[in-house]
Amino acid sequence: MTIYVLVVEDDDDFVEEIQNILGALPGECSTDVARSRDEAFARLDADGFLDLVILDLKVPTVNGALDADPEHGHSVFNRIRTVAPGTPIFVLTGSPAEDFIPELLNNQQQIDIWSEGRKTGNISFLKKYRVNECYDLLEPIANAIVRLSDVELDRGRMNLTTAEDRLIRIFTKKFHGVRCVVSSLGGGLSDARVIRLRLTDSQGVQVHDAVAKLTGLQAVREEGERYDNFMARLDPAVTPRKLATLEFGAHKLAGVFFGLADGFLESGFDIARYDRERAGTMIENVSAATARWVAEVPETRRTIQQFRQRVLDDASFEEIRAAYGLDWVQDFEAREIQSRWACVHGDLHGCNILVAAEGAIVLIDYGDVGEGPASLDPVTLELSLLFHPDAARPAEGWPTVEQAKAWGALDAYVVDCPFPEFVRGCRRWALNVGAGSRDVAASAYSYLVRQMKYDDTNKALSLALLEGVKSFYDEST
Repeated sequence: MTIYVLVVEDDDDFVEEIQNILGALPGECSTDVARSRDEAFARLDADGFLDLVILDLKVPTVNGALDADPEHGHSVFNRIRTVAPGTPIFVLTGSPAEDFIPELLNNQQQIDIWSEGRKTGNISFLKKYRVNECYDLLEPIANAIVRLSDVELDRGRMNLTTAEDRLIRIFTKKFHGVRCVVSSLGGGLSDARVIRLRLTDSQGVQVHDAVAKLTGLQAVREEGERYDNFMARLDPAVTPRKLATLEFGAHKLAGVFFGLADGFLESGFDIARYDRERAGTMIENVSAATARWVAEVPETRRTIQQFRQRVLDDASFEEIRAAYGLDWVQDFEAREIQSRWACVHGDLHGCNILVAAEGAIVLIDYGDVGEGPASLDPVTLELSLLFHPDAARPAEGWPTVEQAKAWGALDAYVVDCPFPEFVRGCRRWALNVGAGSRDVAASAYSYLVRQMKYDDTNKALSLALLEGVKSFYDEST
């Protein structure tokens, strides 16, 4: 396994000495050198991967400049902590840099970064004149990274980045697995990756069937908080147990991992595609599973703008409104309607529902969980059938433009629909939890406007559905 190291040092002789030490370490070492603050910034901001940064605090601002100062190395240190907080830092210091040491030590943590059963400091210090000790300090780190290759990773058809590969191996080792089978659960339209991991031990016994959300550190922390604050309100049977949050060892990437019970082999989209008879039951089960979120929640007055702001920010909205000539939406959003504002999943497309053979369901991916219109989840589930990249695609020709414009007339809308039970079940759920037809229309409007920001959205279909949703709203006045 290759070990990726960035050396931030402007002294060529010292660079050569460090490279000789790295070359003698276990495993193959890929070394990149930055000889100034700005060059280090460029390396850190690029899309590459790093296992470790070796940082001399006293570097110049740009290559060849004569302004070397510990302040510039301190800036590099802060940039690492900002853009790649999961990357350990090995700080080389001299006497002029001593003033920074207490501040740097405030960032130090002792963590079992590579699941070795042994804690390592994410920030280490060594005076440059003791560089001969560098090998002994780096060897355990190199060994830990190399030993990650002991995990057998079955990627199937998935392409994994180096950071994803690292994080999955670290997780597998943490739970004493020796093999991990990876499969995609669909990442939606965000930068996050949602994947399934099946871990087995040295005897071939399954250790965990897990769901992982891999994304930036802040998003991972927020997801964990949302799980603790909101998902805990539901029956534990529909919320996988949180197994681990991994923040180190994968450069810019972090992950939160949840354990599944046995048997959840199908997604909501699978049921819609292959099992029409179970589709209605599945939606009833999802509705029942989330009932605690809306139970006894009173109705309130909200503007339609507040509905839309739950899923799309104002700046993006203004770009879409101008690009597609949606002049009517400004007046529409100013209207105040009855709503039921409760806890919602916020991104309840079919990939975020896993289904067992007997019909039990679990909900995954909690990045958007929080307060919002109760009708948003069922409306999202219905319309994700048409817009989500991993959805079961409807038959060619459904819905027609005219059917889309009649979205509110459900009987006409589902003619020739290959998934009528799915659509009817979602619509019934939306009307049951929402505060009337206007509430449902406002959620559908919000979802559809948001789809307009994605490049691969069927814009003609989205615009036709928006017209249908507006008509449905107007008919309820």
